[in-house]
Amino acid sequence: MKGKSWYQEIPNATRYDTKRFSKGGSLIDSHEKQIVTNFIDTIDGKKILDIACGTARFSLMLADLGADVVALDISEPMIEIGKNKLGQSSHAGDLTFLHADAGNLPFEDSSFDIILAMRFFHLTPIPMYFFLEFLRVAREKIIFDTFNKYSARSFYNWLLPMGSTLHDRSYISRLLSSVDMTIEDSHQDFIFPYGIYRNLPLSIAKPIRSIDSSAVSTSIGQRVSTVSYWSVSL
Repeated sequence: MKGKSWYQEIPNATRYDTKRFSKGGSLIDSHEKQIVTNFIDTIDGKKILDIACGTARFSLMLADLGADVVALDISEPMIEIGKNKLGQSSHAGDLTFLHADAGNLPFEDSSFDIILAMRFFHLTPIPMYFFLEFLRVAREKIIFDTFNKYSARSFYNWLLPMGSTLHDRSYISRLLSSVDMTIEDSHQDFIFPYGIYRNLPLSIAKPIRSIDSSAVSTSIGQRVSTVSYWSVSL
C-alpha cells in the first residue's frame, strides 16, 4: 500500500487539512462532500463505514446528517485529529473511530449499509483485493473515487511524495463487472490539478474552478478529467 508510512507520520497528519482543504482547497472539499451526499438517497439512519477516513471530514458530515458512522484508518495520528473535531459535531455519539487495516476489516459480513472509500484506491495497484473485502461487509453500495490514467495527473505523478496509482475508467468498469457490482452512478471532474486550488486564495480559485467546471462538462473534458467518483450497488 502506497503512502502507508507517510500518512502515519505526525507532521503530515497535522498539516493534512491545512495543506489540502484550506484556501482554494476548500472548493475541493465542498465539492466532494456534495458528490457523496448526492450518491446516497437517504443518509439518516444508515450505517456507514468510512474507510481511510483520514481526519474525518466525511465521517463528521455523515454523522451530522444522521448516519451511524464508523471512521476507520490505519493512521493513528489521523484518527486522533479526527477525534479532536468531535466537539464540532452535533451527532458525535453516532461516530466511532477505529484503527484498523482496510484489507482485513474486523467486521462480520453485511455489517454496513454503505462503504465509503474516498482518496483510497490511488494508493493501491491491486483494487480487487480491497473490493472483495468491502463487498463482504457491505449491504447496499460502495462509494469511492479513482484518479484517471488519461489526465494531467499522469504528467506530474512522479513529483508527488508517494505518487498515485492511476486507473483507467474502463478497467474499473471491468473490475466491478467481474464481482457482479453494478455502476449506479458516476461523475468525472477536475481537469486542473488539485494543487492549483490548494495554493491559491479562495477569491482567485473560484473563477478558475468555474472555468474548470465548464471545460470538464465537454466530451473531451470528461475523457481527461483527473478524478472519477463512483457509486456501485450490490
